[in-house]
Amino acid sequence: MNVYISCDAEGVAGISDWEQCVPGQKDYKLGRELMVGEVNAGIEGALVAGAKKIVVNDSHATMINLIPEELHPRALLLQGSEKPMSMVTGLDNSFDAVVFIGYHSMAGTSAGILSHTYTSIITEVRINGRQVGEPELNAMMAGWYGVPVVFLSGDESATKEIKKFVPGIVTVATKKGLGRKVALSLHPEEARRLIRRGVERALRRYKEIKPVRIKKPIKLSVELWMVEMADMVAVIPGVVRTGSRSVEYKHNDYTAIYGMFLTIMRVAGQVKR
Repeated sequence: MNVYISCDAEGVAGISDWEQCVPGQKDYKLGRELMVGEVNAGIEGALVAGAKKIVVNDSHATMINLIPEELHPRALLLQGSEKPMSMVTGLDNSFDAVVFIGYHSMAGTSAGILSHTYTSIITEVRINGRQVGEPELNAMMAGWYGVPVVFLSGDESATKEIKKFVPGIVTVATKKGLGRKVALSLHPEEARRLIRRGVERALRRYKEIKPVRIKKPIKLSVELWMVEMADMVAVIPGVVRTGSRSVEYKHNDYTAIYGMFLTIMRVAGQVKR
């Protein structure tokens, strides 16, 4: 069994503020330690379930958060800040299952800890009219290759969102949001224990969980933070302006949709705020 793990930081137990997960901030070292602890728990669960190959994609911020020597030695580590497909780089049909660790809820979720969708300049993303966040966008990429997402750990709001999108997925809520930057969190050791057990359980029944399928043509709708951002991205070939801050793009290939979302985000991010 080949397992792909995509790991973020905002959904990790004990993290409730950007100070803990933004490079250069005073508590970033602590956030990195908490993050690798949960990733290692997931790797351990995968190994017990029979995984032979495990690839970990460091998917948070600059995507160079995990300290290699602290990662479980049985896993391969994918790092780098210029990944072509970001949080799902390297994912293809050679994998049997996908695991998400440390994920958070989508932009606009009031009780979601540090909720956002990729970046603060994105206020809403929809695929075929349905609002989605990072877990859903990435689950659709896995599904495009016929691979199921079998497990997600993160804040309670993130687990509720993904359950509506992926029937049968196993989840672990590491904390509950009492506000966007207020968390009632499990102890890190307890979160790791649940993740270890949850990943093992999910992978033992990965064939029961269906990959996410998308109806074609696929329509991507993105609402941006500023009018000037929509001005910038509206000149990209194929992108259509649909409102003062919103744009749309259609394609039959989800890899093109995902790539265009990343392009829109990166171009819009060049606008001075």
